[in-house]
Formats: sequence, C-alpha cells, structure tokens
Amino acid sequence: MKSTDFCRGWTYRLWGVPGDTPVTLPHDVSQHLPRRADSKSGSAGGWFQGANIIYDHDLQVTEDMLSGRIMLAFEGVFPSAEVYLDDALLVRQPYGYLSFVADLTGRLRTGTQHVRVNVHGDALPNSRWYTGTGICRPVCLLTGPLAALVPDGLHVRTQQKSPDNWSLRTDIQVYPEAAQGGYRIRLCLLDNDSLPLWETERNVDSERLTVTEAVPRVEAWSPDTPRLYTLTAELIRDRVTLDEAALQIGFREVQLDPDRGLTLNGRPIKLRGGCVHHDNGLLGAVSLPEAEYRKAKLLKDSGFNAVRCAHNPPAPAFLDACDRLGLLVMNEFTDVWNVGKNPYDYHLWFREHWQQDLRAMIQRDWNHPSVILWSIGNEIPERDGSGDGYALCRQMCEAVRAMDETLLVTAALNNIGKRRLDMLDANVQADDPDSIDYFGALSERFLAPLDVAGYNYLSRRYEKDLAAWPQRFLCGTESVAREASECWRLTLAQPRIIGDFAWAAIDYLGEAGIGHVWRRAEDGQGFFERWPWRQANCADMDLCGRMNPAGYYRRAVWGTLERPYIAVQHPAHHRVDGDVSYWAWPERDSAWDYPGYEGKPVLVEVYSASREITLRLNGRTIDTAPCRDGIGTFELPYAPGILEAFDENGACACLHTPGEAARLALRAEGDGALIFVTADIVDADGVPRAFDHRMIRFRVSGGTLLAAGSADPASEEGFQDGGARAWRGAVSAVIRRDAGPLQLTVSASGLPDLIWSEAT
Repeated sequence: MKSTDFCRGWTYRLWGVPGDTPVTLPHDVSQHLPRRADSKSGSAGGWFQGANIIYDHDLQVTEDMLSGRIMLAFEGVFPSAEVYLDDALLVRQPYGYLSFVADLTGRLRTGTQHVRVNVHGDALPNSRWYTGTGICRPVCLLTGPLAALVPDGLHVRTQQKSPDNWSLRTDIQVYPEAAQGGYRIRLCLLDNDSLPLWETERNVDSERLTVTEAVPRVEAWSPDTPRLYTLTAELIRDRVTLDEAALQIGFREVQLDPDRGLTLNGRPIKLRGGCVHHDNGLLGAVSLPEAEYRKAKLLKDSGFNAVRCAHNPPAPAFLDACDRLGLLVMNEFTDVWNVGKNPYDYHLWFREHWQQDLRAMIQRDWNHPSVILWSIGNEIPERDGSGDGYALCRQMCEAVRAMDETLLVTAALNNIGKRRLDMLDANVQADDPDSIDYFGALSERFLAPLDVAGYNYLSRRYEKDLAAWPQRFLCGTESVAREASECWRLTLAQPRIIGDFAWAAIDYLGEAGIGHVWRRAEDGQGFFERWPWRQANCADMDLCGRMNPAGYYRRAVWGTLERPYIAVQHPAHHRVDGDVSYWAWPERDSAWDYPGYEGKPVLVEVYSASREITLRLNGRTIDTAPCRDGIGTFELPYAPGILEAFDENGACACLHTPGEAARLALRAEGDGALIFVTADIVDADGVPRAFDHRMIRFRVSGGTLLAAGSADPASEEGFQDGGARAWRGAVSAVIRRDAGPLQLTVSASGLPDLIWSEAT
C-alpha cells in the first residue's frame, strides 16, 4: 500500500483546557510541561509530568478515497491511545510501544471528517522509567485498492545452504479480495544497484502463500558486513500492478552450538552488548529517523556489536538503523506480565492483550536481519512460578515459535529472594531456610522453555548453573561496569555464555539517580535520587552521546580501546570515592585542572587494553604500572601542565591544563533533516574547560531548535528552554532543518558569540 506522511496539520489540547496548539508530529508533550518536584511520575519518571491529551486532525476526503483501502498507521502513542473518526471509536491501543493501524475503510464520506486521538498520560506512575506522553512516533496514511497486500504481511526467512548459497522463503499475506482468482504475485530480489538477482511469479489462490527460492552468490549479513538487499512484491492482475511493497532484507542464520556457542552464519560470535531505553535524550520520547540512526551509530562506533531494547519494542527506525549499521538486536516485549511494578503499568491490560500484542511486535519486526533474539520479558515478578508464571512463559515461547521458528527466545531474570517456607515448592525445602537456592530451584521451570536464559546481575551464578544444567545457554542481559572484567572473562571462557549487555549503553530519562554517588550520610535515600534528578546517570555514554569513563573502561576490558584513557579523581576526594551505587562508576574527570591543589596528592587511573602504562607529567616520567583488569593506577602530586599516558605500543592520551575561557567551539553532525551540535567552552588554544559551568544559549534561523540541554543528571533546566548551563564544559542541541540556509548563533556570558552556518 502507498504510504504518505501524516505528521503535519495536527493540533493538540490538554483535556478540559480550551485552546488548540498546532503541532507537527511526532510530539512528546511531557517535554513541554514544567518538571515539578510533586510530579506523580516521581523519580522513576524523572519528575516529568504527564497529561491527558487530545490530538485533532481534519481529514479531507475525496471521491477516489472511497473505493479503496485507507488506514492510519501509528508507530507508537504513549502511554495508551484511542483513535476516533467523527466520534466513532476505531481502535484502542493500550500498549504505547507497539505500532498499530486505525482502519478507515468503509467509514469515509466526501468532505471533511475529523480524526481524534485521545492519549491517557495522566495515569502516573506508569513505568519504571520515562515514557513520554503523546503521539511520540510518526504517523502515516496508507492507501491502496481493496485487493491489496496486507501491511507487514511479508515475512522472509533465510537459510544458509553453503557459505555463499542461501534459500529464501517468503510468506505473503493478501486481503480476501485478492484471493478470489485472477491475481498473481511477482517477487524480485535486487542488489544495491537495483539489479535483479532473481524474479518469480505465482498465482494467488489463498490469502496466504509461500514462495521458496534458492539464492546463490549473495553475501551474508553480519555486524562486520551488514549487506542488505531489496525484496519487492507486486500484486498483479492482467499485467497491471495494483499494489506493491518493498523490504530491506539480509541473509543471516542464527544457531546455538554447545561447543561453539552462538553462531551467526556458521561462525561463533560473542555479543558485546548494551541496553538502551526508547527515549532520545534531549528529545524525550520523540522518535525521528535521524535521531534513531544517531543512537545506533553511537553504539556501533563505540564498539558495541549488539543492543538490547529495554524493555519494550523499539521504534521501527531504530531497527532500520541497526540493519544498516550492523548491530545485532535483542527485541524485548515488556517489563511486566500480570503483576505490575507500578499502579498503571502494562499489567492492567496484559491478560487480555498479550497474545495480539506479542504477535504485533513479531509481525512488525520479523524481517529485520539485525533481530536475532526475541525477549518475552524483563525481571518478571512471576519468574518464581507465582501467578501461572511457568505456564505463561511456556505459552509465550510457543506463541513466538509459531510465528518465527528461526530466531532465539529469551527472557531476562534477576535474583529471586528469600520467600516464606510455606510458599516454596516441596523440592526446595530445607532445614535452614538461608541455605535454600531460591533462584536455582524456582527459576528452573521458568527458564526451561527458553533458548537462552537471560541473567541480570548474576555473573556469580554462571559457572555453577552451567554445570547444573548442561543444556542451558546463558546471556548476561544486564551487567554493571564495575563487574565488566569478570563478566567478560567468563563470557569468553564459556561457549554457552553468548554475550554480555551493559546496563546501560546510553544514559536515559527516568530511574533518576540509580547511578548516584553519595558523599554525606544525609544524601542517601534509597534506590533513586531526590528532585531535581532527571536521568539514571549509569551508562557508558551520557545523555548527549559523549563517552563516560565507565565506557572507556569497558572497552579496555573488551580489548577494543585503541589508545589509553586518563581518568582523574578530584584531589578534594583523594582516595575517598564515597557511597557509589551498584550501577555507578566512581566519579572521575577527563580533566587536569585543579587550581588550589598544587602539590596535593591526586589519584590517576589509566584505562587500557595493554599490559602496562607509562605516565608522564610535563615531560617527566612518573612511573610505569601494570594494567590489571584494564586499569593502571598512579598517585602523584598535582601540578598544572600536560599529563600523558603511553601504552606499550606507543599509543598516547594526554590532558592539558586549560587557560582562561576564550571562546566557544562547535561540533556538528548529521546531514539529513536533523543536525546535532555540541558547544564546548575552550581556552585560546582550543583546550576544553571541563569545570566551566556558564550558561550557553542557541538561536536558529532557517531551522527549528527542537531541544537544547546538557548531560547534567540533576539539572532543573528544561530541554525546551533554548539553552543550559554547561556540564563538563558543554551543552548540546538538536536542530531541524527548514526552508532556507541554516544559521546558528551560540552565546555564552563573557565570551564572543559563535555564528555558524553550514557554508562555514
């Protein structure tokens, strides 16, 4: 069916508040509401507010629209939606992370008709992280004849016959009108130059048909060679094409082998993975193709070969980017089943909706070569067998395999704590309740139907459980940076451990402050942080996409860090890290700028994949130290100047003490509809000033400033304020290109304005 962008021409209003505001979708209204310390979302939602929203759009219906199929396709409405046409309910979608359609076929009349979308965003808290509020993903209008291909009705499966010979099975679904006789399907596989590799036609004699073809001389898709081909499908009658669809596909095969572990196209591979939430940092929950591509590229460029979509189906554009870039994907269904973790979680609708929702996720995403694992849940409370947990797990696994038997099924489990003895099964009774292996005994039946058991923060169990269950395959579905060395050592040593996923790869909104460091007893309050914290602060990369010290350390452990990285503990806290949360990395600076501490001792860590590191200050060798588990440690008196670290191969990293702030420096990326910029405060020689916190503001002509902000996890500033105080010396912005030449003016107090245009 023909797809037309349907993101313009909308207005929105708060429920019960008069006045419409024009808006271009996608749109996250929570980013336009003031954050408040009394927000019902609390720290889990980053203290952002939700609201009940109504979106309106007048649809102009012409005579030619009445005779065919027409539907609105929504990629995601958070947290739940109802779609109406002239006050007649078309569809109710309670799970905001899923794509869905509102079918207008047979309901239209010529003239103006009214489309209304109600978004129920005031029922908070509705998640353990920030969800956003509104039509946060794109919308398109699908049109076509009554006899047409069903949207998402093509399913490809590839099987490797030999290194360069594959078979391609294509399942095709059409509407009943196309199965009445006289219709044919033409399939064509095209290479990157749009040259056909093969073409075939079949009669359509039912609503579902399958075509299997041998495809010689194609290149396999993998993280190293993400080779994509185009598969076109045409519905034909009397030699006239009535409907068509095109897919980007890749040839890959995933298997598990007890001796070789996870194999991709017959070759063993370990997953160097990272977990990401659905938000796009400064944009909130707004999903734009360029933002999704940038997120995937940040992962790929920083050494990840896999990503876990935690804990929900991602935006379609994110999977498109993973296909193009070569990122393996664990596509996750949900964080809850029937037992909720918050009052307004998906558990409210799970029992009635899980089958159709799980089917919708798989049907939408099954053609992506990047997707190799379906995860049916994360840290599900019923993982101990309560609430029909064992039976539900088996039913969901069977439902996945009924649709797609080629990929692997997993679920992520954390520890199972001590329970009352009268609630335990007889086979785990013991005289001493503290000696009971709760996780091992209670999770066994839950894990049995899975292809891969996902372990969250359970590396201490790896060797024990692999010995106890010789058929079990494991994956570290969540691990923290401080345990990265041990997790990776075990992963490399055991074929049946297929990989390790960092929590988290990129910082995210909500779960505010789980990566905190407390230095005073009165700072601590439990799992989360107090207002005004807005993000987790526990990731390899910060909210703006800059690598944190923990990220460099993980790459040293993986052996992918090409040059040393210098991380400095502030001399004010010499040898005292404070109360560092389990998910946090000790506070370290990528800076050498501590006026007033001259001569005071300072701790310097160097992260490196080499065996030893040599540290120099102002040309004088301080020491050569071994790298143990990726870290070389030094102590020296602070003195301003140039601090250098050399590995055994001569690769070098250096930190310079900056002079006075002199100017702003700008870094820009993106050549599509969006451009991402970061303004750094630097001295006259361009040395960054990491501890300069002055305000930086952005003004744009020829474009729209969509968001601006810093990676400060506890800032009270909004991303719609036009600027922010610098954090680690920088502020970032996201700009949409509009008509005319784009020009950006960046201002900071006490510094000359920076005027930038794409021509400069």
